[in-house]
Amino acid sequence: MEFKKLTLDDIDRLRPYFTENTCRINDCTVGGTFIWRDYHQTEYSLDDDGVLFFKISYPEPAFTQPRGIEPNRESYERIIEYAESNDLPVRLCAVGEAKLEGILELFPGSTVKSDRNTFDYLYNSSDLTTLAGRKYSGQRNHINRFMREHPTWSFEPLTNERIPEVIAFYQKFAQENIKDAFSYNEGNLKSEEVLDNFELYGQYGGVLYVKDVVVGASFGEPLGDTLYVHQEKADVSYHGAYPMLVNQFAKMYVTDEIEHINREEDDGVEGLRTSKMSYHPSMLMTKYTVELKY
Repeated sequence: MEFKKLTLDDIDRLRPYFTENTCRINDCTVGGTFIWRDYHQTEYSLDDDGVLFFKISYPEPAFTQPRGIEPNRESYERIIEYAESNDLPVRLCAVGEAKLEGILELFPGSTVKSDRNTFDYLYNSSDLTTLAGRKYSGQRNHINRFMREHPTWSFEPLTNERIPEVIAFYQKFAQENIKDAFSYNEGNLKSEEVLDNFELYGQYGGVLYVKDVVVGASFGEPLGDTLYVHQEKADVSYHGAYPMLVNQFAKMYVTDEIEHINREEDDGVEGLRTSKMSYHPSMLMTKYTVELKY
């Protein structure tokens, strides 16, 4: 195997490998892979048989499961051979619950770990589109106040014409919400890249306005039965802007085929964790790291 750095130019070539995501985790989407490619120092290898391998820093060196085939012992042995030849640990990362059992059947005795900070938040799509029931009374109250105080609000699809003002909004947000975290800054940087290459990334987005002022914007992608939300930012000086953004984005892009919404992980940020838990996820999607015993 020969690995090379993953770049934006690789999206169209590798897009077919992201058409299925039965484990429903963000790491297996175009956005989740390419937005964080530099943060994870992602490299890839595509062999003659059309099998795709990723090597990343997670934060230690690791490999994702082979794609293009149902992973089998032979495909994992290619990882083992490469890792041994390059003095790397034989480690798999971002393994979803649905795939873990198959790995352990092939490599019994392997060491399995997980980190709560990396768990994805999965919600029932109907919960976020309706916010029905007592458990969502807080969000509904915030939304009602927002609509009462800002009757000129609207939520519009993120079109090419709206991209420049959304980029300006994201830039202003980053300047006003400085955090000493590389992942946070990288996320801001790559959000601009996504918007500059919106069609290439294959994203869907929405913009929350008060009159003609952008007060929130989000984007993501549907895949299978799940809508993945890669970015959500709102101006908190507009009370209720975040619940409005979450609810309106779900209403705009949830179809009959979409049963779940994945709003990604919280990176261990306490405020973000509290916020995401307040929307009552149906499941926390565990991502496992597996040290193969072979």
